Amino acid sequence: MDVDLLRPGTVPISPDTVLWFEFLLDPTLLKRHLSKPNPEPTACELIEEFVSVDSKNTNSKPASERVVDVDGPPSPPALTIQTPLQFTRKQLALKILALKVAATLHWSLDVFEAKLPPQTQHQLMQDLVYMATDSAFAIPPQDIPADLLQKPQVQFALTLYHRWVLRFPVKAALFAKSSKMAFVHMPGMQVESGYSPMNQNFEKILRMCEAARMQSIRYLETVIAFYEPLPSLHQKDSKKIKVPVMEAFVHLTEDSDEINHNWNAGDVIISQYELAMQIHFDLCYNYFFYGQHDLAKKHILGCRENSNMLEKEIAASGYGRHKVMPWGEFHYASMTKEDILGYIRSLNLGFEVLNEEPSLLQKLQDSIANHYTGIIAILQADNLAREIPMVHREVAELDIQGSASSGAFTVARDLLNRVSALNAVRYALEGGIPSTHPDFLNKFKTVGVKFIDLLFWAISPVLMSNLSEADWEHLRIFFLHLATSQCRLRVDKIEDYLKKYVGDSAETIRRKLISDEHVNEILNDPTNCDDESMDLPSELLTDYWDTPDFEVKTVPELDIGRLKKRLVDASTADDVRMCLVKLAMMAPASPLWKMSPSWKPAGGLASALTSLPRGFLQDFGYVVSGAARARAEAGCARTALSLLSVLENEGRNQLGSDRDPNLYRLCRQVSWEVLLLQINVVLSEWPHHRVNLASLATKCKGCIAAATSGDGIVPRPQVIEACWVLLVNACEWEGGAASGPGEAAAALAAACLELQRGKAARKFPRTLWDYVLAVYCNATTTAVKRNAGGMPSHSRDVPSAAVDMRNSFNAFLATLREPLAVSVMLSLLARIHNTLIDDSALELVVEYTNLWPATISNMNNYNVKHVLESITELLERSLKLYPYNTSWLRMYGDVEMACGRWSAALRRYLCSLAAGSWHFAKRAPDEPAAARRALRCCQALGAPTQAAALAQLPDEPDYAAAFKCFAEKTNNACDAMDAYYGCVWDGTLLEVAVALHARRGEGGRRARAVRAAGALELNANNSEDIQREAAATRRARLLRALTNQYVA
Repeated sequence: MDVDLLRPGTVPISPDTVLWFEFLLDPTLLKRHLSKPNPEPTACELIEEFVSVDSKNTNSKPASERVVDVDGPPSPPALTIQTPLQFTRKQLALKILALKVAATLHWSLDVFEAKLPPQTQHQLMQDLVYMATDSAFAIPPQDIPADLLQKPQVQFALTLYHRWVLRFPVKAALFAKSSKMAFVHMPGMQVESGYSPMNQNFEKILRMCEAARMQSIRYLETVIAFYEPLPSLHQKDSKKIKVPVMEAFVHLTEDSDEINHNWNAGDVIISQYELAMQIHFDLCYNYFFYGQHDLAKKHILGCRENSNMLEKEIAASGYGRHKVMPWGEFHYASMTKEDILGYIRSLNLGFEVLNEEPSLLQKLQDSIANHYTGIIAILQADNLAREIPMVHREVAELDIQGSASSGAFTVARDLLNRVSALNAVRYALEGGIPSTHPDFLNKFKTVGVKFIDLLFWAISPVLMSNLSEADWEHLRIFFLHLATSQCRLRVDKIEDYLKKYVGDSAETIRRKLISDEHVNEILNDPTNCDDESMDLPSELLTDYWDTPDFEVKTVPELDIGRLKKRLVDASTADDVRMCLVKLAMMAPASPLWKMSPSWKPAGGLASALTSLPRGFLQDFGYVVSGAARARAEAGCARTALSLLSVLENEGRNQLGSDRDPNLYRLCRQVSWEVLLLQINVVLSEWPHHRVNLASLATKCKGCIAAATSGDGIVPRPQVIEACWVLLVNACEWEGGAASGPGEAAAALAAACLELQRGKAARKFPRTLWDYVLAVYCNATTTAVKRNAGGMPSHSRDVPSAAVDMRNSFNAFLATLREPLAVSVMLSLLARIHNTLIDDSALELVVEYTNLWPATISNMNNYNVKHVLESITELLERSLKLYPYNTSWLRMYGDVEMACGRWSAALRRYLCSLAAGSWHFAKRAPDEPAAARRALRCCQALGAPTQAAALAQLPDEPDYAAAFKCFAEKTNNACDAMDAYYGCVWDGTLLEVAVALHARRGEGGRRARAVRAAGALELNANNSEDIQREAAATRRARLLRALTNQYVA
């Protein structure tokens, strides 16, 4: 039989279809249908149909809106007064039909939770409360009038409602653990199960249940106290509770609009013990889930006590046609006897309540909880009974090993070895062999022969027990592998081990383990002979060889060679000093600094050292400076600095007593090389360097001054350029100008200084602009000889010079660390790029761009590709140091878009928005502009629905782009389509989506769009605060979904 609810727009119904109001016209029709052996549709399907049609009615408040949102802002006291719900006659009729069907299921929450979606369960419970309280309320308030609580039907409805509130979070958590999410999940995707966390109604219901937990617990404990009198009262007869049946719910008539149910109908009556037993069980169910085991024990004992009382009552008076406890067939209770016993055992009450001896697995878990107390006896008993799964024993062994190594608590010294031996015995009894158990082999290698003794200790109780023939076969194979594998168990010692633990039965047991034939075969096999029995020459067993007539003599040349090799391999200045002193005592024939070709001092140190007189300082300085240069080129700047600092101190010490000009020149150059290394250390360890930048900047200014002082001793260009770089990164921008080395850094410092002073708005830093333009200019400024075809005859020279200049400039960009300096350089490069491409859609956006000129002459001489390469490298390095700079992240997205990498650009835009909005908890400052760029990326990636949703983010929604995206053909889209309607809050866009789906005949998608547009919080008559909150919620949902897809 089909049940049609007369939805508008449906196709003509068949003659066999029953209309919903026929159940009202014929009161017996519903009962006849449900009494069939296999009714189609089933009872739960009927409930879902009745309730779902009620919730889809436009005049009815959706179930999700009838849930108190505990995460929402608190309402004023004047708004907390519950207004009576108003329902149409059709809605009331559908609710009554649903409750009639629920009554036939004995109000079993187990059935409801297994076969009804959460929204349907929640609305069914509210409808029962609504009917029982004569339309007073659907959600129980904190304070209920006492006269209303005296009514039996109100007590029954509230008890069932609060039981469901306690059970729902547990069921939801268990479902989440037992089910798997879809392999690919799209935001807003409709999931079959209502328990999915992606279901918004489910989240609201779950929050409501968790918030109302204590209220439900207090009410149910009040019910228990009412139905469980004190023992001193000696109540003889139990109280009876009437269960509403199908006939108790009376439909409205054509003459009356009032609800007049017949709560006295039916003869289904339950005992107070059955009600208390079920309530105790549900409370234990909830307390156990939340880890409140003491309270769970209290209620499971109360459940068992009421179960015993009910069993006595049934034995005396019966239970309908039953004379014994009808587990599974109660009129109200739904638990089984096994459920009660399971909780008793889980709460460690089995011995106290059931007089049951705990199983070996329970004992093992208790032992682990008590720091492995008594675990040896448990494992020995399990080797005989074999109840504990092997995986639990292996996990316990690993836990002991981890606890012993970490020092979490102290265990016996040989506990781990004994547990390993007992597990090896169990492994052998299950048919395992040593070669397939790597932990056993590792233990044998580390412990040695003592582990064999522990193995026989562990196996002796098993050997004395009644083993089957299969067990003996497994042990024989295990010991044969043990004797012939790399463990090399001596078979002739087996009987000695057995005598130690089994006494006189040792010989008999040994023959069962390894027969005499196998023993003789193993002993006679040369490959299995023992190393201790091998005949070795006495010369190989001692460290002293008597070699007469051999006179040991020292050879100076060998000692000198060893010292020279040690000098070449020296890694510290102390080693170099010691080797040089020893070699000087042996008077080498040639200068020591010529020994290794790898000793190449940096800069002019080589000439300064060779000009010194022959002596210790020349050799020491050459070796140490050469080693420092090698370390610096290998990336170990701090090690190189420590070496060269020793040389600097050595030179200054000798300079104090000697005024040699060559030594003075050496000290100056060494000090500059030390300064260069200090700068490299700062750059390589930025921003966590341990160097005083102010002091280092002072040294750099002195070095730059020395370069322009006209003195004969000047630092090399690399040192000067590094000094300018350090001044830029240390915010010491008042250093003046430079025309040689460090020209780019000096110009950048001047630009930063102008910007800091606020003069940049009227004075452009032209020096840096002209320098960078010259770097990327491909034209030559000198006359070039051309061949007959008009091409340069030396065309390789010009590109090579341009490439060298760009590489030098990119190396300078790699040294920038200060954020303002990086931003200024990025703005300059972005200005050059924007001017060259002359396309507003692909412009790079970053601050300070307007400080630079807007025109470039001879733009054909520039290649924008080289500019983009420099910007990309600078952004990549800078974002490693400052990963949350939203301006740079946004600019990186612009660079990726300019290069045509749409997915990478979208990822950068989303990262920028996430960094600037606390992961979309608020609106980012540059969100409108970034959203427009992200919209273009989605369009290029073939995701028009995502692009249409992003069109809402600007201050003025981009309706033209959104309408164009919605009009895309279905087969041209690769995004989630209508799954993103839950992220749209603009009513105009939703109306267009509804119209488009209706035009295409896509009924399912149109229904989703209508459902999204009908959300209560999107009503145009709402206050601005409500509309703003709804938009913020959907905006965050949209951006987080896109971030999970393109960034995560």
